[in-house]
This record gives sequence, structure tokens and C-alpha cells, in this order.
Amino acid sequence: MSFQMAPIRLTPAVKFFLISCVALFVIQQTGDRFLGTSLQSWLALVPSGFVLSFKFWQIFTYVFLHGDVSHLVLNLLMLVFVGGELEVLWGTKRFLKYFFTCSTAAGLLYLFFQLVIWRDTGLNTPMVGASGGIYGLLIAYGLIYSERTLLFMMIFPMKARHFVLVLAAVEFFSTVFSTGAGGVLSGIAHLGGMAAGFVSLWLKASAKLKLKGKNSPLKKRTQSSHLKLVVNQSKSGGRPDNEDDDGGSGNPPIWH
Repeated sequence: MSFQMAPIRLTPAVKFFLISCVALFVIQQTGDRFLGTSLQSWLALVPSGFVLSFKFWQIFTYVFLHGDVSHLVLNLLMLVFVGGELEVLWGTKRFLKYFFTCSTAAGLLYLFFQLVIWRDTGLNTPMVGASGGIYGLLIAYGLIYSERTLLFMMIFPMKARHFVLVLAAVEFFSTVFSTGAGGVLSGIAHLGGMAAGFVSLWLKASAKLKLKGKNSPLKKRTQSSHLKLVVNQSKSGGRPDNEDDDGGSGNPPIWH
């Protein structure tokens, strides 16, 4: 079995996320421990702050904060492994649009479940982390580079598409059988990011299908076959055909 490991590419958006997340983590930890500040109340996604205090920017800024070192490192490693290659393929503009589509969907799902289901118990519980966007990148990577072989848990080789399916299944069952609200909410956010990513790719492929159908005599070709042509990527790593570059008080627990 041959391994097609992707090169590490520190593209502009990836570097921006790396620098911003590390810098804000240092500022947050230093300020909260030694200066008495509370960066989370301004930048984390807090349901009461978002809805009652109109801090709408939190739906975007929460992705730059992380709960602890392991959370930060795991997210940034995954961003480096899959984000750089997707940014090279799509261009920075489309990469950022896609990432924030996924992270925003994850944040909105979190807000919905906290406000509608958990209500009072979660109104002041912040959510931080780029995991929703990262999971969206993973679904895109699994579709585009579906035949590339990756090492699951750094041990077991499997195709990228199977790698993503395993991650989704693990996240789903972890959410279903979780005994605490934190595990449920984080799982819902992660799966929401993946779902938003898939829907985004599907809609873009469907739009291309309609555009091609107007100018092509092969109008009987099925939508699924066109989706595969648009989304799947050859092993050489080139661009898909006709791809463009559009392109409170106390310390409450944090779900991430």
C-alpha cells in the first residue's frame, strides 16, 4: 500500500489562524491569571452575551479561543495537516468563507440548544475553539482527497474518505451516549460543522451542474456523477475542473 501524505503548507490563512490562536491563548491565560481580566466574556460565544448584550461578533471570535493547551494543539495540528492544502486548492477567499460557514453553523447550533433546551443552566456557559470549522475542513478533505491514505491514530492506514467517516461515527456515538451536557453540546457542534461543510460543497456542486447543463448536450447525466467530478480530486493534487477562487461571575465550564 502506498502512502500519499500531504505536504505541510503554511498558507496565509493557516498562518493567520496559528498566530492568532496562540497569541490570544497566551493573552487570555496571562490576563485571567495575573491581571483579573476576562477575555472570554468578550470573545467566547456566551449565549446570554450574544442574545441579551448583542455581542454578535462572538459567533466569529469564539474560534480563536481555546480551553487548554491540548485543545489548542490538537486543533492547530489538524488545521495545518488539512487546511493548507485546501487553501492552495481553493484560494484564501473561498477557504475562509468555507471555514467560517462551518464554524458559524456549529456556533448557531450551540446557541439553539443552550437557549431552547438547557436554558438557564447554560446561558452563561461559553463555547470556545475552532473545532466546528476544523471538522468542516475534514469533511472537505475526505471528499476531495478520498483516495489518499492517512494514518488513523497514527497507526492504522485507511483511505481519507473512511478516515472522515470513522471520525463522524465516533463523534456521533460519543454525543448520543454522553452523560453530560458538555459532551452532548460539543458533539452537536462538531457534527454541525461537518454537516454545514457537506451542504456547502453539495450546493456549490449543484450550482455547477445547473450551469454545465445549460451549455452541455449531456443533460441526462445524474447529479451524483457531476458532484463526484466537481468534488473529488485526482491523486496528482491539481485543481478540479473550472474551480474558482471565491476563492458573569465565577469561572463556568467551557464547552469546546
